[in-house]
Amino acid sequence: EAGSPGAEEEEEEGVPSAADRRACDAEARPPRQPAVKLVQLERLPPVLTLHLKRFSAGGGRGAAKVSAKVPFPLELQLGPYCSAQAPPESLSDLGSPGGGGARYELSGVVEHQGSLSGGHYTAFVRAGSSWYHMSDSHVSEADEEAVLGAQASLLFYVQV
Repeated sequence: EAGSPGAEEEEEEGVPSAADRRACDAEARPPRQPAVKLVQLERLPPVLTLHLKRFSAGGGRGAAKVSAKVPFPLELQLGPYCSAQAPPESLSDLGSPGGGGARYELSGVVEHQGSLSGGHYTAFVRAGSSWYHMSDSHVSEADEEAVLGAQASLLFYVQV
């Protein structure tokens, strides 16, 4: 019965139904094709600072610290992500060299030990070929394994 809940409304004569309109819209659209999103760096800083998000919104439970291991390298090569003189014309051009001086070496790591409600920040710093762990007034030598095992919050890379 028309007008009752759940009953389909009668369509006016000559007006296409919603299903007919959707089918017509689908036919009018061009076919889908693959797309590439390209983000390239134009200029590089002498010191690259990367801030890792170490908290998440708890969905009504407040924020929570993210303690997952995030691997990071001792050296970064950003050349493949740097723009050449002109944008690439094809996918095969994406590997073309650009951005001279795009090599970086890790020089510092800041980590937070503890929880969001309390904790302590420490840092690993490279001086020459040696690494040091710094915590308030205490400084000790560290090895690369300890540096790469840190729960990094901030990473500092120096251009070489």
